[in-house]
Amino acid sequence: MPNVKNNASSQETRRKLIAAAGKVFADKGLYAATLQEITDLAGANKASVNYHFRDKCELYAAVVRQALTPNPANELSASEKEQGTPEEQLAAFVTHLMKDLLDPSQPSWRATIIGHELAQPTAALDAVMTDLIEPKTRLQHKIVRAILGPSASEEKVARMALSVAAQCIFYLHSKEIIRRMYPTLSSDDSSVEAIATHITEFSLAALRSAKRQTQSSHPSR
Repeated sequence: MPNVKNNASSQETRRKLIAAAGKVFADKGLYAATLQEITDLAGANKASVNYHFRDKCELYAAVVRQALTPNPANELSASEKEQGTPEEQLAAFVTHLMKDLLDPSQPSWRATIIGHELAQPTAALDAVMTDLIEPKTRLQHKIVRAILGPSASEEKVARMALSVAAQCIFYLHSKEIIRRMYPTLSSDDSSVEAIATHITEFSLAALRSAKRQTQSSHPSR
């Protein structure tokens, strides 16, 4: 028998539930949100939640997964992960990450859901660590390590990698603050490239400085 969950109508209901849940969870949080609010907004019934997700927590996990799943168009290709110098790889990594974080096609509730999970992680975040977060973290760590060189400690590499990522995430969560503080900064598509270039140049300056300091501390290496 065909899998009913995979038919077009069923998939559309699932999509509507996730979209509605994203809005409600972003507004009220996991625990204050109710399935009634979500199903009313989705134009579905509570039975559809049980059918597709079993319960509210599993629905929330699906929302978190969608929030952290990049648009395939913004993903680095296998060749882009390996080609070029480490500095060029960092530029490509930051550019693709910024295109994804500021992608206007992503749902408006995405930043809030990610912010909730960064501030108060739930089991939903743990569920996506292995396939959505860790691969990017390992790639960024590898690039930063290549730039800093073998003399840098693992702690130094980790902190520098976190600093690069933090600059990127800042633009996701601080759009309105930036707009109010710096209204002259453009917000069109070209600004994403400008932001990525700035973050890359700023990060490379810091990484090169850290590398010089490390080498001066370990002249024999």
